[in-house]
Amino acid sequence: MKKIVLYGAGKRCRGLIRILRCSDYKVETILDSDKDKWGKEIEGYKIEPPEKMKEFSDTYLCITIADYDIIKDIRVKITNICHYGLEKEISYNKLLLEIYENNIEINRIILEKKFAKKGKKQSILFGCYNGFILGGIEAWTRSICESLIKRGNENIYIVSGQGDYSVPEQLKCHMLYVDTYKERFQVDSIKNHIKIILEKLPCKVITTQPDELMLAAHLVKNSHPDMVEVISTIRGSNESIYERYLGFRECADIYIGVSQDIREDMIQRGVEPEKIYTMSVPFPCEKVLTRTYTEDNTRPLRIGYAGRMDGMEKSQKRMDLMLKLMKLIGDKKIHFRMELAGDGPVREKMEKFVYDNRLNEKIHFLGRLNRSEISDFWKRQDICINLADYEGRSISIIEAMGNGAVPVVTATSGVKEDIKDDINGFIIPLGDYRMMADKIACLAEHRERLSEMGRLAHDAVYPKSLMESHLEFWEGILYK
Repeated sequence: MKKIVLYGAGKRCRGLIRILRCSDYKVETILDSDKDKWGKEIEGYKIEPPEKMKEFSDTYLCITIADYDIIKDIRVKITNICHYGLEKEISYNKLLLEIYENNIEINRIILEKKFAKKGKKQSILFGCYNGFILGGIEAWTRSICESLIKRGNENIYIVSGQGDYSVPEQLKCHMLYVDTYKERFQVDSIKNHIKIILEKLPCKVITTQPDELMLAAHLVKNSHPDMVEVISTIRGSNESIYERYLGFRECADIYIGVSQDIREDMIQRGVEPEKIYTMSVPFPCEKVLTRTYTEDNTRPLRIGYAGRMDGMEKSQKRMDLMLKLMKLIGDKKIHFRMELAGDGPVREKMEKFVYDNRLNEKIHFLGRLNRSEISDFWKRQDICINLADYEGRSISIIEAMGNGAVPVVTATSGVKEDIKDDINGFIIPLGDYRMMADKIACLAEHRERLSEMGRLAHDAVYPKSLMESHLEFWEGILYK
């Protein structure tokens, strides 16, 4: 029996303890940096301070926290304070891999399955964990599957376990529903995914995140290596996301990133160049841009944002900076109207800020838009803003450019592939809302630039918007 200490008494820790009960690991204790948690229990284990690690210097350690920056801080703390050498640290995903690769019952399920090895047509399984409700990934899954089916590729399936199931008629016979659980990577959920994969062998599995489908496909592939191929798409570009993919590195046969930046980052982290590709995501875009701009400076400059309102300082989209930007462009006496499309946990707080700062006549919250409304939304905006700390390659920015809105956005992954600074938009250093306000002020003063920059923005992304070239790329991947 191997002994292990878990660091981080959160949701992932709780789920991991339940998974470890089906393994040859014995949990020794739970550590956490939060003093308010010390002495409390989680799954029968008392939570203790980090210094307790001194007593387990020769024990395996798993940091269950997802944020890579926090993990780095924890490693420094236990190395300096507890003199733990990290030689026996095992990442969360590596631990999951080890547990499930050695799970006797799962291996029995895989090996007992009988199937015809010859003559059966290969199936294509697209993972879509959240149904069709959330946004870019789900919309992409739906559109590419519909398009591939229309081209005569009938063995296309969508594997999904939760979310909105407003399934279009064409896809109803192509949905594979699987029971999932609130806590990720639970044993029964992995078994359910394995059973679906076994029914569709031989198959290629396309995942949009390191999830149960990816792990289940890997486990089946271990026993039937010629029957399964795993294609892992990467939509995000921060260190925490990369760490999750690299923790499941053994699972993916190839990767497909949504930007050249992601490809280069993964190669720097040891992925072989021949195993990672780059794709552009198609979207509706007119070949010839038809729209107008607010060139009359007696009318308000139109500024738009479309995306999640996910949080403040430590969030991806950085709504704290959005609030500072709102206040600053208001203080600069810029004549503007801002519309925010989307929703999220901090929307109410943002609306209160706008009201308290008497900006409610200038700034308007529209809520979540239907996909059919996106084009009209961007065509009435002169400028698209985005203050995110990281993106994979923001479909919102690309859609804005396709509809002629001038992008004024932070330097996240992929923007340099579409935006030429000061020519068809502006690229701002991460976090620099003051520079963003200055660029907006410049465009407000020189409105004659809007139409030229907007046209160039459209022309830069139009060739990348076409579904035909996207399908040719994917058919080359899926049917080679």
